[in-house]
Amino acid sequence: MKSISLEEFKGFRPCWLETAEGARRLEEIGSRKKRWTAMDILDLPEDEVSAEDKIWAVTKAGLIEEQKLHEFACRCAEEALKLVEDPDPRSVAAIEAKRKWLKGEISDEELDAASAAASAAARAAASAAASAAARAAAWDVAWAAASAAASAAARDTAWDAAWDAARDAAWAAARAAARAAASAAAWAAVWDAARDAARAAAWAARDAARAAARDATRKKQVAILRELIID
Repeated sequence: MKSISLEEFKGFRPCWLETAEGARRLEEIGSRKKRWTAMDILDLPEDEVSAEDKIWAVTKAGLIEEQKLHEFACRCAEEALKLVEDPDPRSVAAIEAKRKWLKGEISDEELDAASAAASAAARAAASAAASAAARAAAWDVAWAAASAAASAAARDTAWDAAWDAARDAAWAAARAAARAAASAAAWAAVWDAARDAARAAAWAARDAARAAARDATRKKQVAILRELIID
């Protein structure tokens, strides 16, 4: 199993190095072991390293095989597509195309075509949505599929596909939860005489829901990575 030392990991310029406190934390955690595997990093306590940081670390540092990174991107995109009732067939087809490409069943050019179609689906979904929030959510969902279908097999592209699909899926879940929370709070505002207080509550509920949904999605993505590593 691939592993990495603390000094090697620092070469990827993690954001923790941007502050003195972050650098101190990285040094403290990283010095616990001489070398770290992907599973070692994923097993770190949530109160020390967030799910999002774990995903960045294990994917960016090359600790997971390219084939599994691409599959991770596909699974993240599939989770995002579950957030819409009737996903664009081009988004679904892009994920299917990626898996065929991984098996050598289609060419780079065919995968490029599927990726381009998924990108077009993302733009179409965004422009068709009525509100700004809905447009953003539609964009995130569809773009997760397009990101997953990135074609080249190079390590950087495998990481890009995995990270972008995971990020877009997390934001799609966050926006969906925020819309639901804002809608529920909006109804309360209609019947509440304290309109300003209700509006503040609506924003607070939206922000809390968005953060919770994004965090839950990231944790689910960590579980997907664990599953892929063990498989």
